Amino acid sequence: MNSCGDCEFFANQYRKDHFNIILQSKPSSGREYVIKGINPITKLKVEYYSKGGLLDVPFKYLVSIGDTLVKKEGELRVFIHKRDTVLVYHFECDGKIYD
Repeated sequence: MNSCGDCEFFANQYRKDHFNIILQSKPSSGREYVIKGINPITKLKVEYYSKGGLLDVPFKYLVSIGDTLVKKEGELRVFIHKRDTVLVYHFECDGKIYD
């Protein structure tokens, strides 16, 4: 994330987010986008709306349909579970990685 203001404020906002989604379609292009998929526990369709802060543009190139994306409340990491590996995507602001 480029400098868009108070990094601590944004980090605290994103700590509140949480999701567990099996990705069914690639996120659209643009700064704001929607992640659509199925919750693997409830089997219900779910959506997560991103305004481009936590999940910035590079994130879109890391994910593929069928990946499971997990973000726990209170954390700033998103785990991308692929078929044979797990990637960890960190929140970054002004060149600093927040955990």
